[in-house]
Amino acid sequence: MDGVHLADRLAYGAGCAARRVGFIHDAYRPDGPASPLDLAKRVMRLTVAYVLPGGSVAAPSGVAVPFRQAWADWSYLQVGDYLVGPEGCAFVVAIEPPKPMMVVMTNAVIEISRPAAPVLAGINPYGAALPATMMNILSGFPASLMVGGLGDRTRAGLPDDTRVPGFIAMLPSVASVQPRVGDLVSNEWAERFVVTAVEHIGGMWRLSLVQAVS
Repeated sequence: MDGVHLADRLAYGAGCAARRVGFIHDAYRPDGPASPLDLAKRVMRLTVAYVLPGGSVAAPSGVAVPFRQAWADWSYLQVGDYLVGPEGCAFVVAIEPPKPMMVVMTNAVIEISRPAAPVLAGINPYGAALPATMMNILSGFPASLMVGGLGDRTRAGLPDDTRVPGFIAMLPSVASVQPRVGDLVSNEWAERFVVTAVEHIGGMWRLSLVQAVS
């Protein structure tokens, strides 16, 4: 048995296990920088079962641990696909047979905007980021958004200033878009974050953020 045949048999076996213990999910395949969960981007329905990253089902999922091992027939899936079902929304981050498929559970829907560059050399109008001058580069993407990384002090810089928290965002990468340091991230609760680092791992972006305060 060669590697291709073995990978196919493993995927089939994972699909059989999922049909026993899992739930029906809709699979979506993003094809651009906006609205990856539009009905037109749904590619199939399949059964998926989530277990802990180590494969155990003997304990509940850990708090603030977004990674899951997923049992499903991954022959029909790609890295970056979204899976939406009763347990929430996740995106596929790794399919590496003979290892199990790995997904990231999401808890936010984000968009990424980029402040416009100065249009004149020398003196320019008010230079802060304004809605009218922002360029939207990504919108409507479910993502994992959790506290982590490095924070920062508020801009006033006073000794008793509260330190603003750092966050880590993980979302599928999109070929036509490249986040940059200084981009602004916002979620459905109107919270805003500034990108401080961008890391591309396989089919996923991991963004280090600092929460923006007024």
